[in-house]
Amino acid sequence: MKKRTTKAAAAVLLAVLLLALFAGAGTIIVSAATQATMTRQGDTIWFGTYPQTKATADELAAMSATPDADGFYTSGKDKFVKVSDPQLKAAYHSAQTDWLPYDDGTQPDPDAACYFKMEPIEWKVLIDDADADTVLLVSSRLLDAHAWLTTYEKSATRSGWADYDNTADGVPAGTPANGWRYSEMRAWLNDGFLTAAFSEEERQSILLFENTHTIDYREGDASTVVNDYIAVGSRADYEAAGSDVRPTDYAIVKGIHWQIDKNNCAWFVNEYPSGGWAEKHLRGFISTDHGQVLTIDETHGVRPLLYARRSDAHVLATAAQKKETAKTVMLIGGAVAAVAGAVLAVPVMITTGKKQKIAKKETGQDYKLTKKEVVRIAPGLVLLICGVVLIVLRVFLFGGGFGPKLQPGVYVQQGQFSGGGVAQVGYCAYRLNEDGTFDYNDGYDRDPNLWSGHGTWKQNGRTVTFVWDGNPMIPEGYTSTVPVKSSTSFGTSGADVYKLTP
Repeated sequence: MKKRTTKAAAAVLLAVLLLALFAGAGTIIVSAATQATMTRQGDTIWFGTYPQTKATADELAAMSATPDADGFYTSGKDKFVKVSDPQLKAAYHSAQTDWLPYDDGTQPDPDAACYFKMEPIEWKVLIDDADADTVLLVSSRLLDAHAWLTTYEKSATRSGWADYDNTADGVPAGTPANGWRYSEMRAWLNDGFLTAAFSEEERQSILLFENTHTIDYREGDASTVVNDYIAVGSRADYEAAGSDVRPTDYAIVKGIHWQIDKNNCAWFVNEYPSGGWAEKHLRGFISTDHGQVLTIDETHGVRPLLYARRSDAHVLATAAQKKETAKTVMLIGGAVAAVAGAVLAVPVMITTGKKQKIAKKETGQDYKLTKKEVVRIAPGLVLLICGVVLIVLRVFLFGGGFGPKLQPGVYVQQGQFSGGGVAQVGYCAYRLNEDGTFDYNDGYDRDPNLWSGHGTWKQNGRTVTFVWDGNPMIPEGYTSTVPVKSSTSFGTSGADVYKLTP
């Protein structure tokens, strides 16, 4: 019976420890899927595959001598694309003599063939429309380098130094050279890139959309609208996506133009540059300068944009969601274990305590527990102790508060009212982001880009603490803590803010 009791206690202990381990593992950020599926975590989606990182020495040592039926070279379970003639570019408008380095810091060899691993493409979510079941995605890296158009010449029909025509076969006469509809860039993205980066099954998730963010588009003129699966974005698209983007190793050997370092690579934008530029030029972006002017026959960076079916993504929990899961599991698991242990052991302990007093009084000897009593008390105590440990561990790791969980989103201060007692937007607002940062505006009008204050926020039980970044008025920044009223409101009395519904 002793062995049975020991096994029972060990089994209970193992179960609780596994529960604790599961809860602790919830704080680990899950990495991107290695297979070519649409996988989502927060505002990042991995979808499709494309050559990106150069092969390592070990991968080269195991590389196949010939390509497979699909044209890929294999090393272990990975597939690689071979580039026999690297088209490396020297620094653009700079005296630097080295090539742009790979991600591992090594220098490309302009005279040697190189191999690049097919890897999941990482995309940023720009628009998330649950009602329409769509997400607008833009790549997180500059995936390739490609010319906009190489077949053009000075216009013979229009006068002026800035007039250039697309002279490719089948293009209507007088088509501006930097137009989107008949560009080589559009043809490549919607054919070559589309089929190279996405399997036939994945292409079913990509939506054909009416593209009005092009250099050709004129409002009110339906003939200027084109339908695309993949496109080059507009200035507004890339400003929303952010310019902290770097080229892949593959884009480097494909001939991306650059200045200074990998943070200064230009990519095409589907807009005409401001000023009196010729029709052989386009607007370009670079991390430090959004006013670039790029010539269309140069191989500049490509940062594609596409719409995909939202419901096709396999959703992974974010770090914040995993943390909340861990907190819930530890709390519920601890409470269940403690209660079960107490129910199992405490009544028996009370009963045996009484028996102990009687035995002492009548015989002068200690009461000897029966095997049945031992079987109930031992596992019960193990459960009770483990449950308490889980709850204490939760408090130690995540804080002791058990208040309502504040939800990320835009919160507006209810200081003014419109008809029907509805809070008037435009007074002040906080935007609580899922990654623990926040933005603030004291004149909010639903513009997603106008935020004057920034910092980090963290909830601990029934309070939320804001750590403000420095600003011109308070350069050193400051910290404020306010109570959480519910999952959709916080603030001090008379200055509550409430979550704004879409």
